[in-house]
Amino acid sequence: MIKTFISIVFFLSFFSGCFSISSINPFSDNGDTNKESKITKIPENAPKWIKEPHEKNYVCIVGFSYIKGTKVEEFDKKRTLLNASNKLSNKIYLKTINYYKEYEKKLDNPVTFHKDLQNIAKQISLKSISKGTIKDSWLSNDNRLYVRLAVESEFIAQQIQIDSKKIFKVDKTLYKHILSNRAKALLIEFLER
Repeated sequence: MIKTFISIVFFLSFFSGCFSISSINPFSDNGDTNKESKITKIPENAPKWIKEPHEKNYVCIVGFSYIKGTKVEEFDKKRTLLNASNKLSNKIYLKTINYYKEYEKKLDNPVTFHKDLQNIAKQISLKSISKGTIKDSWLSNDNRLYVRLAVESEFIAQQIQIDSKKIFKVDKTLYKHILSNRAKALLIEFLER
């Protein structure tokens, strides 16, 4: 029993140096919701979708991971996909938070709490990431496996409209800025920026 406990403590302390909770949590609040992830140098011979990951009607992200061997193993694919999923869920979360912040500026008397907005944005992000699809993948000369993951903007916008009814009082302002068809088109445009 004591040996098991000591081994668990040892492994936790060992791996805590390798990983941080905020690095694997896509919703960790680093204080700046507009902060972009660190830019990595893209190989010159990379496909166009790596240099320009945006695609009409989708919210996209490119994730990558280093491959140790010359052959791409299933573990490498899963790790790269996990990296891309983490980045995409964070991107959707931040876009949702920023969209709600812009909406609240239009209200005379906003009555929502930041925690409520964060919780709804997390739910929207998690629902959306479950609908993610792999658009492209590529292995570079320096053994980096790239993958482009995408979620339809229409689906994210629909989730924002549905969940907005849970936190905001349905009135003319909400209908005009989030729930109407015109607002949905503007929301999709906002998401694809």
